[in-house]
Amino acid sequence: MKLLTCWTLLLLCLIAGLYPFSNHSPLITYAVSNMAVVLCLIHCSMWAGWPSTFKIFLVTWLTGYFTEVLGVNFQFLYGLYYYPDVISGPLLLGVPPMAMLIYFPLGYICFIMGRVVVGGLSTQVTGLRLIGVAIFAALAMTTHDFSNDPFQSTVRGLWVWPNGGAYFGVPLQNFIGWFVLTGFFSIIVGLIANSASAMKYISAPKTPNFYLPAILLYILFELPQMLRPILLDPTPINLAGSGIAMFATTIPAVAALLVLYGQKAPRHDHQ
Repeated sequence: MKLLTCWTLLLLCLIAGLYPFSNHSPLITYAVSNMAVVLCLIHCSMWAGWPSTFKIFLVTWLTGYFTEVLGVNFQFLYGLYYYPDVISGPLLLGVPPMAMLIYFPLGYICFIMGRVVVGGLSTQVTGLRLIGVAIFAALAMTTHDFSNDPFQSTVRGLWVWPNGGAYFGVPLQNFIGWFVLTGFFSIIVGLIANSASAMKYISAPKTPNFYLPAILLYILFELPQMLRPILLDPTPINLAGSGIAMFATTIPAVAALLVLYGQKAPRHDHQ
């Protein structure tokens, strides 16, 4: 029943994300992100149990929120930027807390893809493999931001870079910040997943189809970027975002799918 709910929410995210495609209001954006939050909460509870899910949720959301508070007020990590009043929701310390909820679903699905590729869907992950999952998740999350940030900031104005930046108005420091942040909280999430309470759930065998909604959600987040120059306007900023979404953000998702569904395929090794 829970997995069916995940699939239903995934379908609703797809519908809300693509219609009306040409006029995405903040309300539509929040609807998609909030449904994604619920989807990942349910999925994570099936993977690691509710106690660990709440810990993972708090780590990703609060880490994302407070680093942005430091970013907005002290130019920490990301560079100089700010959130306009109202557009992104009520501000607390200069940052919209509700908008920061997106860190949880994005962080979770990137982390799950990392576990698929590096290994450890049903076992503890330690040492270099723990770091490997964090690096994979950070690369996946930062690549998403490369496809997404210029349109959302430069075009829609959901957040503003007053001094601009070389990449369609976005500074390179922002992407370095995303990589560092995601790598940091992915290690913490990995340690939470290694706990005894989480391993009671994680060690239970699960089919590859169990992990599919999380991977498809990552691809779904990229669909608007992919389609924007095709359905709306082939401007340079839209084409750049579309190209990255099509040919870069798909790499971690395709890698995860190949490992997930190819791990039990017959091997034909030649001596």
